[in-house]
Amino acid sequence: MNFGGNIKENRHFHGFNYYREAEEQFIKVIEENREYFKAEEAVDLGAGGGTFSKLLSKYVRKLYSLDVSEDAIEAMKKNLAGLKNIDIIKSEETKMPFRASSVDLVFTANSFHDLPKGYEKEINRVLKHGGRFIDLDWKNVPTEHGPPINIRLSEQEVKMRLEPYKLKEIKKVDIGTHYMVIFLKS
Repeated sequence: MNFGGNIKENRHFHGFNYYREAEEQFIKVIEENREYFKAEEAVDLGAGGGTFSKLLSKYVRKLYSLDVSEDAIEAMKKNLAGLKNIDIIKSEETKMPFRASSVDLVFTANSFHDLPKGYEKEINRVLKHGGRFIDLDWKNVPTEHGPPINIRLSEQEVKMRLEPYKLKEIKKVDIGTHYMVIFLKS
């Protein structure tokens, strides 16, 4: 697996070569928490080049890999070719193309901080009761790579943005320069 590929994120460059170094950590954390990733229908929101989509595809029956960037869509078409349980979708900035309460899992990797304010309502809208939202993102501390610190969100900030939508934190995992927080829709 090649974390990060050669894509530049549509708003800022995250230092994708860093992912090659962190790849084993991400794979290990996802594998150790695989029960949270198992789903009938799941969304990889802000999927970039599709690296995490490739990893997630083995835990779900159907995965929708969404991004607003045309460059990301083209990279996904190349990187995810042959994976029959993945649909690649160029999405709008403000909403996902799914019915209310229709997906079991929404996952974001290094992209929740890029979502417009209020997007939590959209995540809540598409999740089924008992569905999960998983955010894997950069810690809000200075690091050699990653997005500017002024746009990063701490785990607590993410939690505060989601709580009004009955998304309850059920697990938090430290991944060095990153964290992963798992929420359950109640």
